[in-house]
Amino acid sequence: MIEALARRTAGLILVTLGAALPVVAYTRLHAWDAELAGRTDRYPTGLVEMLLGGIGIWLIIGTGLWWHRRRTTMWPIWARWAAFPGLFLAVAICLAVAGKRNEPIALAVGAGLIAVCWALSEAVGLVLTRPVTDGLIASRLEIPFRVRGLKARLCVRHDRLVLDSLVSRRKRSRDVIAVPWQALRSIELVDVEQETVCRVLVFSGLPQASAREFDVTRGPALHIVGTARELLVPVTNEVGRAVLRAVEVRSADVEVDEDELAEDEWRRKSGVRRTNALTHAQRSAGVHYRTDYRPYRLIPVAGFLLMPLYALSNMTLALVTGSKKRQEQFYVVDGVVNPWTVAVLAAASIGFLYGLYRWVVKSFLSFMEGQNYIEAYPEPPARAKTGTVPGSGKRKKKR
Repeated sequence: MIEALARRTAGLILVTLGAALPVVAYTRLHAWDAELAGRTDRYPTGLVEMLLGGIGIWLIIGTGLWWHRRRTTMWPIWARWAAFPGLFLAVAICLAVAGKRNEPIALAVGAGLIAVCWALSEAVGLVLTRPVTDGLIASRLEIPFRVRGLKARLCVRHDRLVLDSLVSRRKRSRDVIAVPWQALRSIELVDVEQETVCRVLVFSGLPQASAREFDVTRGPALHIVGTARELLVPVTNEVGRAVLRAVEVRSADVEVDEDELAEDEWRRKSGVRRTNALTHAQRSAGVHYRTDYRPYRLIPVAGFLLMPLYALSNMTLALVTGSKKRQEQFYVVDGVVNPWTVAVLAAASIGFLYGLYRWVVKSFLSFMEGQNYIEAYPEPPARAKTGTVPGSGKRKKKR
């Protein structure tokens, strides 16, 4: 618990540093540009707007980090998004200085900022997942491992074993293969004596799952047997032993579900996952339901439902700051607000927030529950298949 807290704290510090560095650089670059141009405005205008925008961005980043508080592989991505706004402004002014002021060194400054922010985002992932200690294994943080000879990645999460990045490292969530602890029958480190191909099934949106294949070269590999899956994942001996140790600890108190899979249950849960995933035109064209699809159409719905709260917040901010422009925009007359306007906005905010929870939050949570299900069970049990696994040599360790 203490180690997990320390790792998260260190990661959050690096995320904050990566976000703050380009903003500070932007203010210094703006002052440099003003000095070269002979202007007196050494500080950027609209600092209040920038501050409010930064608060809004950090609300989004903070929500994302909380949602992925156990998914350590997502923290570097959020770190890059946190750095992007300031980095965009800093690089833009670097290009302006290099072009208009004939200062090519500004290009080097911009490139250096990009490199430093990228390095900080990579450092976030390292402090969260390396080294693999007993404290990290005992925590609920995701632990990623490299797969030998493949671009795929094997991740030990708190409740399942996941193989992702089968298609692309940029599309890691596409065609994800998962084995929950309650469906894990056995896992062992084996020696593959001849090259072979492992065939796995991925959800297609239809009762017939799609098939993916990857090469398994000679050497050590993890043989994983689940209720609806059988995998052979090439690894190094070091990685194999670390994965076995993590799986043993995290699945120790989980009972294997011996009940038969119900086809009705599969159709119900996979149906939730398919909700609004494809348009009628896409279905007619035969496009499959991608496993990396997310219900992004909920975002404009959430934005609409937050409008009364947004208006009420800006009305309050206009009173606090005394900004004439903001007061004109949000119906504040001479520092006075019509109480009926406040009452209507407050009532609408409460009602719309309930709608946000009912139609957006619950729908998204239900969708992600279905997502976790179809990653583990890609097709109905009546059609369940397992991949072809080659004969193995001497067994080294068994669950």
